[in-house]
Amino acid sequence: MSGNYWSENSAASAVQTYAVDGADMDSERYLLWIDRVGTFLLCTGDRVSLGGPVSEPPMADVALLATLSRRHAEIVSSGEGYYLQAAAAAQVAGRAVHERTNLADGNEIQLGESVTLRFRLPTIISGTARIDFVSDHRPARSVDAVVLMDDTCILGPGADSHIRCAGWKQPVLLHRSSGQLCCKSRSDIYVDNQHAKTSMPLADGSIVTSVEGRFRLEAVE
Repeated sequence: MSGNYWSENSAASAVQTYAVDGADMDSERYLLWIDRVGTFLLCTGDRVSLGGPVSEPPMADVALLATLSRRHAEIVSSGEGYYLQAAAAAQVAGRAVHERTNLADGNEIQLGESVTLRFRLPTIISGTARIDFVSDHRPARSVDAVVLMDDTCILGPGADSHIRCAGWKQPVLLHRSSGQLCCKSRSDIYVDNQHAKTSMPLADGSIVTSVEGRFRLEAVE
């Protein structure tokens, strides 16, 4: 992603106290626009459907521009791991999926004849998973990857980050708290120009800024 998606705001103007109405997780999908890193679809539900484009709702959570059925397959978080539930032709690690199969870190998922995705679990300390696009197929609203969020999502420079932000020195942690989506970091961060001394709730449209970089959270209807 190139350029900035937000108006320029000085972090120095942030105040020390705050009151924010947090995102209450009613939306199960969010776009994360991370400056100089990319755009990511953050899914917070236990089930994420994969399918092809349709002219009328309902459509899949991840509707790929490919020849797939409306709800071709689902990736489901079972509490102990993830599995793929197939409603049409699918393979995991080269083996056909007739109903469902467990997913492991690094598994390639093939949907139909040509769509290939990679399932990843970047760190053992979090159940959050990531779906990377191996083939050229992308959703209509193009994103760089899909993040299936468990309790936490790490944005940072390390290889164990769910979203790799190579130029950052300190990670930013997205996490759930009391039904809200929040963020915190060891470095100073500002949410909508308000200094986040500890964990701070995020709202639809919130802009998070730090010396490392900045990102915007947008709920997907």
